[in-house]
Amino acid sequence: MPVRTIRVRLLAVSATAAVLAALLLTGCKDGMGVRDEGPSGTTPTAQSPR
Repeated sequence: MPVRTIRVRLLAVSATAAVLAALLLTGCKDGMGVRDEGPSGTTPTAQSPR
């Protein structure tokens, strides 16, 4: 296989991977952006002595 064909194929695979990563890493599906959904747990945190 010629070197040029290998480079073109590698470039195509890299470009496809970059597009897929960009689509998968976008944070919102509904266009609302990031929202605060409150605390993740109900365990109270320990208070430090004063």
